[in-house]
Formats: sequence, C-alpha cells, structure tokens
Amino acid sequence: MFFSNSTRGFYPEQMRADYDAAGTWPDDAVEVSPDDEARLRDAIAACAAIRMTTGGKWKITAAPPPPFAVLAAPYLASVRQTRDAILNRLAGIGFAAMADGDADTVQAIAAARAWLLDITICPTVAAAQDIEALQAAVNAEYARIAATLSGEARRAFDDTAGMASTQ
Repeated sequence: MFFSNSTRGFYPEQMRADYDAAGTWPDDAVEVSPDDEARLRDAIAACAAIRMTTGGKWKITAAPPPPFAVLAAPYLASVRQTRDAILNRLAGIGFAAMADGDADTVQAIAAARAWLLDITICPTVAAAQDIEALQAAVNAEYARIAATLSGEARRAFDDTAGMASTQ
C-alpha cells in the first residue's frame, strides 16, 4: 500500500499501472507498512496534521480543538429560541398590563425585553470560555432578568429552569 500526503489517500500497489495510465499516481506516494497505514487512517479521520520527517518516520500532530465559538453556536441558538418564546409571552402580558393601566409592569417588561434581546452578547455570557460556564452564565442572566419582574411576568421564564442540564 502507498500513501500520498498531498491527497491524503491510499493507493494499492497492484493498481499502480491503472493510476499511471490515468496520470493520477501522486508524485509523493510512499510505501507504508500495515501499522503505518492504520495510524495514518486514524490520523486522517481525526483531522490531524501528517508529515514525514527527514528520517522517514510519520509525524502526526493532533488537530487543534475547534474554537469555542463553534462549540457554543448550537447552545446559543437554543438560547435564542427560548428567549423568543419568553419575549412572546412577555408581549402578551405587557399588552394586558397596558390595557389595565399597570405602568410599572409595562416598564419592567420593556426593560426585561431589552436585556433578553442582548442575552447572548451580554458581558457575563460573552466572557464564558467553556460550555459549562456559558450555560451557568445564561441561566444566571435569565434568573437576574426574571427577578426584576413580578407575578405573571416572572412566570414567562418558567421554561428556563434547568436549561443548562437539558441543552
């Protein structure tokens, strides 16, 4: 078996004539042992960097972990969905409070709305460097915002309890 690092592919020796006839045999193809083939296949699957040293040995370097922003994106998308549901509930509660002439509730809901719209970019959430810290920051922010409200408006946040463990 031959391996080409430029194509990150394996080429059976018995098919070399076919590759040569098609002009597709890689210039950097080198023969590899079955053990090296297994290591190289594992390295390719793990997106590791592969190079051959001057001594003819394979140097495999693990791929760097994905940036935290990539890992956080699905969680933050679910936070936005939850936030949108809360905003929808608060809008209904706010309209009812406005119709009842309850200016304090309307004002509290308006402030909560502004904080909710910024929940994924507020300083405590933006400072998180791992998923656990991110979940804790989001949950703390929900709790902080809910605590500024009273009665029915606070119940708009009921679905956020335990969010870190379910997302």
